Parts: sequence; C-alpha cells; structure tokens
Amino acid sequence: MATTSWAVSDLIDQLEFDEWRNKNPFTAEIAECHAVLFDESKTRLEKAAALNDWLAEHQPCLFGRMEARQRRLPICLLTENDLVRSDLEIRSKIAEERTGWKRLASTGKSHGFLIVAVSERIAEAKPGETLRKLASRLCELYLDDGPSDTILHDDVMLEIETDEGIERRKWKVGANYFSSQGDGRWWRDHRIPGGMAFSMNSVGHMARQRAESMQVKNAATTLGLPQERLVYFALPTAMKTIGPPIQESYRGTWLAPHGTFEEDHEPPPSAERPRYFGDLAAYSENRYQGLYHTDQTIPKDYFNNGLWRKEDLNARDDLYFTYMHSKSDPDYSSMGLGELFEGDAGAKENDT
Repeated sequence: MATTSWAVSDLIDQLEFDEWRNKNPFTAEIAECHAVLFDESKTRLEKAAALNDWLAEHQPCLFGRMEARQRRLPICLLTENDLVRSDLEIRSKIAEERTGWKRLASTGKSHGFLIVAVSERIAEAKPGETLRKLASRLCELYLDDGPSDTILHDDVMLEIETDEGIERRKWKVGANYFSSQGDGRWWRDHRIPGGMAFSMNSVGHMARQRAESMQVKNAATTLGLPQERLVYFALPTAMKTIGPPIQESYRGTWLAPHGTFEEDHEPPPSAERPRYFGDLAAYSENRYQGLYHTDQTIPKDYFNNGLWRKEDLNARDDLYFTYMHSKSDPDYSSMGLGELFEGDAGAKENDT
C-alpha cells in the first residue's frame, strides 16, 4: 500500500525568507492584495474576489485580463488550510475545480483556469531549489508531471451546434507558472499576489467561441469564420500582450521589427498590414523575442536567486505566433483552430 505524501506541506516548511525583499518591497498593488489574501478573517470568496480584481487590472496577458474582468476565470484557491493537507487531498481539490472549469469551457463560458497556492511563506520565500521543487510538486498534482524547462499542456473542449448535430473540438492549453517572486525581478510579467500559481488559457478556444457567437447574432457577417477570428482578433491581441520594446521596461518579452525573421517575407504585403495588425503593423506577427521561453511551464531561471536583472540574461527569438495563423505550424490545429474530437470523427470538417 502506497504511503500518503505530505511533500507540499514539507517543502513549504523548508522555504527560506527572501532577504532581497527587505530592500525591494512588493509593489503597492501586490501588497494591497496580500492584505486580503493573508487575512485569516477573510473568506475564500473574498480572497478569490481580491485576486480576480488584481488580475483584471494588472495581469500582463490581455486574454487573462479580459477573462478576469468578465468574471469568466475560475480560480482554484489553495489556502493555508488546504496546503497543510496531504498531497492526495490537494490533488483531489485541484481535480474537482479543474472538472468544473472544463464543464464551463465546453459551453464557451470560460477559456482559462487559474490554480493559486496562497501562502505568506511562499510569497516571501527566496528563489531557489526548494521553491522550484514546490512548484514542480504542485504541477505534478495538477498534470501528473512537473519538470523545469518543459512545455506541458492541459486540454479543453468546446461543443459547437451545427446542422448535423453537436460538433466537439479540442484545444491544447499551455500551463504557465506565476509567483510573487517575480515582482521587481526581470520576469515581472509573471508575477502574481499570494504565492505561486499556474495559469492556463486557450486563445484558440476563445476565438472559436467568439466566432460561433458572432455567427449566431449575424448570420450574414463576413468576419465570422474561425480562421478570420484568429487573425483579426486573437493574433493582434497576442501581439499587444507582448508589446513593442520599451527602454527600462521590466517585461521579459517584446515584439521584433517586421522583416527580422525569414517568415516575415510571407503575406500579407506591407500595404495590407495595417488592416490586420493596426498600429503594430511594423512588427513581426510570426515571432517575437524574450528572456525566457513563454511556452515552458516552469522556467528554471525563475528560481536562480542571482538572476534578478534583465541585463544579466541573453535574448532569444524562438518564440512563435504562427500557431494562430500558419497552417504549416505543427500546433496550428491543436492550439489555434482546434481539432475535431475523435468521438466526433463523422462531423463536418468545414474550416480547415
């Protein structure tokens, strides 16, 4: 018989205080949210509401911010009381909340999910191996896997009404690590109040649901097909999330000038680019640059206590937007357009 594990609780007990915080205190908006999250008199609902309000105002990802503002982002809140329980009990709570999210997503009522371990000790912990092991263990309790510098996915379904019946499409959903340690460090765009979190959202799922909703409201629209929603809505929004390079910025990613990459020589031509990308037409819609790989779930560099300035890292350019618009990208079907669920193999393929 397997021995019950309390690895999460044990690792939290082993965390060391981050002395760096004494000279680099949390920003005001993080501190204000912490005042609610770490208040034992506040209910779970009050804490979730405070966190949602912070996300709606300060979440760098525009997709996540939109979901939070519309109260469409289910939050699995792991409080201090949850985190002292066994790993099996923590896994069970995450699984229950995850099931609820997938039920909402199947009807288009949600495109993202957030798991947050709320603990003052985690929030104030020094980046290091113990914190990395804790992140890995929580990820294992969610996805059964949790190595660093690896791309991990969940999946989400959408049920679509067609003339032939219900069509089900499935998207891979990336899982990304956020934590309070990012506040003030080079990876500030992955900061979050409360401790540590895993954030999941599907841009393709959101775009498809919007396309279906638009077609129901206006059957004659010329901007309703899933491919067009990905190009006109999702791609420009993703580019805005990354944003142009800004001097003295804390952001860990930025857009590159159009023409930087080989893929930039493909259509659309320069004259048509403003139609697709607005004021971002001068930047590449194929790749961008950054200090970390945005698809990797738990970047190991986040836990290097000696790395806190962006000047100490080298930029990379293997970061892609093409999964949202290029059929040659291997992830176009699974993350952009959505794949027909195997159980619905006989459904009509009308958008590939």
